[in-house]
Amino acid sequence: MDVNTNISAQRASGYVAKNERVITEVMQRLSTGIKINSAVDDPAGWTISSKMTSTLISMKQALRNAHDGISMLETASGATTEMGNMVQRVRQLTLQGISDSSTPAQRAMMQNEADELIAEIDNIAKDTQFNNRNLLDGSGKNISIQTGDVAGQTFNISIESLTAEDLQLKGLDIITNSSEALSKVDAAVSQVVGAQAEFGVHVALLTQAVESLLNSSLSFEAARGRIIDANYAHDTTTLASKTIMGQAAMAMVSQANQQPKAVHHLLKVESNKSL
Repeated sequence: MDVNTNISAQRASGYVAKNERVITEVMQRLSTGIKINSAVDDPAGWTISSKMTSTLISMKQALRNAHDGISMLETASGATTEMGNMVQRVRQLTLQGISDSSTPAQRAMMQNEADELIAEIDNIAKDTQFNNRNLLDGSGKNISIQTGDVAGQTFNISIESLTAEDLQLKGLDIITNSSEALSKVDAAVSQVVGAQAEFGVHVALLTQAVESLLNSSLSFEAARGRIIDANYAHDTTTLASKTIMGQAAMAMVSQANQQPKAVHHLLKVESNKSL
């Protein structure tokens, strides 16, 4: 019987420490809901999950970019809708001015209204902004929206200028040059309507990109979850098992520490015999 080196107690203590370590790891997984909390838990899994996390964050940012792009186009579309209504009114005034049934005073009022409408069209074109960027004055000819998680995955937009000068409405004379004015107004109507149609196409395409990004990010997040998410059924079973084993190991440590007392008892008996 050894006294100096109590191997039984040391082994039991080792099992206690091992069980406590496992219990700590399991409780961390159950507390965080994450199976891989650091590279120590699973170096390969940590590397893969970290790269997937980076990609997922990028995909979510691309999704926000696409939503911002839709908002930008809807802003431009709303402005061109108002411009289209004004151009239609200018056309109506031009047709009214052609008729000889109007008096000179009435035609002067028509010209004045047309001038004010054209001035407002120009103001809308120059003042329509999204995030402090002008959209309809020619500044939006080269707009790139990042819609993917890697370089080059962009959606490119070109918004033509719709100022009064570009619509050929500046200085429009609907009284003395009514035929020429009507031709210019018709061209302006076509240009504004064409811009509205183009905005609609871009919004539809970006909406499809949003749906695609959303589905991809959900699938990617599910795949990442299968790697890093804790298995509660397995971990709760492990926790219960290791808790019982730890308690048993502690009991065995106590039992092993009782063995040297038997030597003390034996020495005491022999001492009494010698007396």
